[in-house]
Amino acid sequence: MARSFHQSLLAAAVALVVGGSALAQNSLQEAVNLLRINQKTEAVQKLQEIIQGDPSNEAAHDLYQSVSQDEWYMLMTEKGEVQKIARSILERAKSTQRERSRDADAIDALVATATDGSNDYGTRQAAVNKLVGAHGEFAVPSLIKVLGDSDNVDGQIHAISVLSQLHSVAVLPLIEALKSSSDLTVQNVCAALHLIDDGRALPMLSHLANDDRVNISAIAKKFVAKKRGIGDALSQMLKQSNGYLRGNVPVGGYSAVVWTLVDDALVSTDVPGLLYPTELAKAVAGDASRIAPRSLAARSAVAAANLAQANLIETSIAQGEESVADMGPVAQELKIAALATGIDAIRGALDAGVQQGLAAVAIGAIGTLADAEIIDSIAESSLLGALRSSDKRVQYAAAEAIVRASRGANVPNLSVVVGVLAQAVTEEKVNTIHVIMPDLAAKAIIQTANGIRGNSYTSDATALEGQLTLLSNPSIDVVVINEILPGRMPEDVIGNIRKDNRMTNTKIVIVTKDAEAAAERFGDGVTFITAPISPENLNAVVAAVLEGAESPGGTRAEGYASKASAALLDLAGRKADIGSATANLALQLNRGDSVAVPAAKALGLSGGEGALTALVGALQNGSDDLKKASALAIGGVLSRMSSCPDDIATALMTALDGSTDGGLRAAITTAFAKSKLDAQKKLELMQKLSRIASK
Repeated sequence: MARSFHQSLLAAAVALVVGGSALAQNSLQEAVNLLRINQKTEAVQKLQEIIQGDPSNEAAHDLYQSVSQDEWYMLMTEKGEVQKIARSILERAKSTQRERSRDADAIDALVATATDGSNDYGTRQAAVNKLVGAHGEFAVPSLIKVLGDSDNVDGQIHAISVLSQLHSVAVLPLIEALKSSSDLTVQNVCAALHLIDDGRALPMLSHLANDDRVNISAIAKKFVAKKRGIGDALSQMLKQSNGYLRGNVPVGGYSAVVWTLVDDALVSTDVPGLLYPTELAKAVAGDASRIAPRSLAARSAVAAANLAQANLIETSIAQGEESVADMGPVAQELKIAALATGIDAIRGALDAGVQQGLAAVAIGAIGTLADAEIIDSIAESSLLGALRSSDKRVQYAAAEAIVRASRGANVPNLSVVVGVLAQAVTEEKVNTIHVIMPDLAAKAIIQTANGIRGNSYTSDATALEGQLTLLSNPSIDVVVINEILPGRMPEDVIGNIRKDNRMTNTKIVIVTKDAEAAAERFGDGVTFITAPISPENLNAVVAAVLEGAESPGGTRAEGYASKASAALLDLAGRKADIGSATANLALQLNRGDSVAVPAAKALGLSGGEGALTALVGALQNGSDDLKKASALAIGGVLSRMSSCPDDIATALMTALDGSTDGGLRAAITTAFAKSKLDAQKKLELMQKLSRIASK
């Protein structure tokens, strides 16, 4: 059976990171064999023996080479202890491979052999083969030294030949070497790039085609003509940077490092694979600014790359991505670098991000402008254009940023801003639950269960339909599966879930009549609910399995809502008209305090009689802070009314009678004080609160 695309991709990625071929069977192979025959407990024990032996990096490398790439894929995708140990072995193996590939002494010796014209072809080619197979791009710095050696003409020729055989892996360090102060080096690098014939070199060689150094410009012109380059170097660089920003790295173009020229020597810097495309985008944008320092478009490209990378780091940290876990300070420095390009460049980056659908760029630029925008020219800011983005994330961020940047006063496009915030405040964490069971009654149960705020249920009647749904929408928090399904086994559905890396955090619940038998059948990692299900026990089980589970999407949604709620409060506090948002604000009072408390306060400043019912509900059922905010808000609304409705007065009095919290009692009394009570009710209140000041 053919492997899926993501299977092949992971296998290829692991092979690229470490390399190697299978050796004789060892303890790791034994563990793999045990896993293949479904003896997972024994396989885990064997793996634990390996890791408890604390294998060296060299030993781990040998272990890696002892099994096939398909077997590594199996280990890396088997959740739990197996995957954890496999990752540990791979990390150690990578360390050894990294050291071997970057061994400068070994590389220099091979380069000396490969570029020595006195050696016969076989000797030179054997050295070239080792450079290509074992060292790749890390051979380029040593070869660059030969290219610039004016006393070694034959060596220069052979070095160019070696670089042509390294081919695509040599392109990026060679492009960086074009900045060398040595004319001879630049000339020979141009010759090597001409032989390799990789389009990534076109922007820089288009720039050098106009160079005053005739030997260099002649080669560069030939390359440009061969590649049929269109446009000037600046436009080509901006296009290339934008392509990298979109993740368009050519096949075979990924690396673990980026290259910079320091004192005419190439230096490699490790970068997480996640950040590699944006790092390339940043480098090319930097080159564009270097050749055209007055170009706003070039500065905007630099800002865009830095902002996109910072946003990617912060988003990935929030999602638990280990490769960037400690890079929070780096993200802050990237924002500072973006800010250094100027407000006009960041505005340009925002415009480009919105127009080209680059959300990471747009959101990063919005966050920077929220603090740095010039208040006197806020009406000219590209933040206003971002309100029209088709991406709600960009809209929400822009609306909140406009309020912040304008300090809540004289907000441009106020009605649009309020409208966007009114939508943003309704965003919330929603748990997505998919039920796969044939019982027709399930639809009615699911319909009732959907009435619980924060849960969204969908359903399929067969295993095949359920599998297709999960394949097209893997962002499911919980899958509830009946133990008997038409067409296929529940194990088929579970197997697909566990093989799909996109569903690593998806919880599985089995509906069964016999939990003990089901536990024996389905094993670990599954929760059981006893049939028949009801809306109540279904929601209870869902809540239990999701307790403490991470939900990056839910966290983002709550973030949108809390920021929007705070922004609307800020506007209301400055007497801005937020009337179009008050209905949505009233609907948020049964949520967490980060959303509900500012919503209640905003209603107190701008809400009308229609908000009172929701505020009374929050006064009765909310947290302590929400109860106080709601009581004061009720007072604010009542202060704008000609009289206090009887039911509201009764609700306030009941809350007052039931509370011993001095702060809440004061808030309720403040509400009464602001209201226009009739004389009889005011007398009742005074009598109720009358106290003799004795100990």
